[in-house]
Amino acid sequence: MLIVPKRRDEETGRFSQSVSDEEILEVITDTRMSTSEIADEIGYHRTTTYDRLVALEEEGVIESSRAGNTYIWEVDD
Repeated sequence: MLIVPKRRDEETGRFSQSVSDEEILEVITDTRMSTSEIADEIGYHRTTTYDRLVALEEEGVIESSRAGNTYIWEVDD
C-alpha cells in the first residue's frame, strides 16, 4: 500500500491534497477498481476518494458503473 503523507497548509491549518488527480488516474489506468480499492491504494479515506472520483467523472475523465452497492471506476477512453 502506498503511504501518502498529508500536508498541512501553513495559513489555514487545514490538510491539503497530497495526491494529484494524475496519480489517481495512474492507479486505475488499464483496470477497473472499486472506490475502496482506490482509497486503499492511494491512502485516502473512502469518502474523500469517492468525492474526488465523482469530480473526475463530472469532468468526463473517468466513468463509473454499479455492482450492487459498489461503484466501479475506470478511465474513460
